Amino acid sequence: MLKSLSAALSGIEIDPQQGGMSLADFEWRYRVVIIFPDDSHIDAARQANLLLAEADGLRERDMIVLEVGRNEVKALFGPEYDLNCYAIRSDLDVTDGFFALKLVGKDGAVKYRTDEVVPAAVLFELIDQMPMRQKMPSN
Repeated sequence: MLKSLSAALSGIEIDPQQGGMSLADFEWRYRVVIIFPDDSHIDAARQANLLLAEADGLRERDMIVLEVGRNEVKALFGPEYDLNCYAIRSDLDVTDGFFALKLVGKDGAVKYRTDEVVPAAVLFELIDQMPMRQKMPSN
């Protein structure tokens, strides 16, 4: 990830004291699903419920689910981390106040993005077709 580079180019100030880790710290360990809620929070809640109902599938695919709000990052599935919500929004180019979902692969690249609520199966199918996933031994 290019933490804060896009912010520097656009003139946005990011407080480096706010949050100790970037998404780059997850590389080669986790696939990260990031939910960005809209102002009503309705779509984000629906999306979180769809994903969390498939906890076994998330775990099997080494996924964590984060919700990046206006002023904080919440871990919805997986361990808590000290993350900077402003840097994540800037790195992933997401405007505050609008629903979005991004899937970041283990290599740190954005693999999927949408502004609509999607079933967990959509993400699982995408991940299951990735070369790294296909090389994993079956359980």
